[in-house]
Amino acid sequence: AFVALAQSAELILEGLEEDSAQGDKVLMEWGMYFGVKSEFKNGKLHLSKFEVVEQDTLHFDFTAHPDLAQTIIVICAAKGIQATFTGLQSLRIKETDRIVALQTELKKFDVALVENDKGIFTLDGKFVARPVTIETYNDHRMAMCFAPLAVLTPITFTDPSVVLKSYPDFWNQMAKLLTWD
Repeated sequence: AFVALAQSAELILEGLEEDSAQGDKVLMEWGMYFGVKSEFKNGKLHLSKFEVVEQDTLHFDFTAHPDLAQTIIVICAAKGIQATFTGLQSLRIKETDRIVALQTELKKFDVALVENDKGIFTLDGKFVARPVTIETYNDHRMAMCFAPLAVLTPITFTDPSVVLKSYPDFWNQMAKLLTWD
């Protein structure tokens, strides 16, 4: 998400496996929609930014990847990418109702997450980068999905400690990303 929102970027990640069985591996494919090229070199994952040519409306089905939904939706909102989102039903029964939380927080940027048909969501509005405070809803993924917007505008969080559940060093790692050359 940080690479997708940056003007230019190159990031090298260690400790990932090219033949991983993790569902998050789909991000290597989906990242292409956001201008992020992913390739393994010498046992490390290299992420680099490229310019995306205009594309048709995208469709993301999160049935098999519900933990990616919040971040992908926020990236689409920030980049003004037209997309439909399905497979979000399990988001209502996580730490918080993540759909309602996304709808509430995206409004702060003039974007609405709208359910057009049962289970089919789209984004409406034009993203306005402005300093805001994001409510975390006692949910680590709410903090982490909005954090990459710091590439575009100052962001604060009501309870930054929520990330301790899954990624205790998240804010330190994020600070390093925001100071890359």
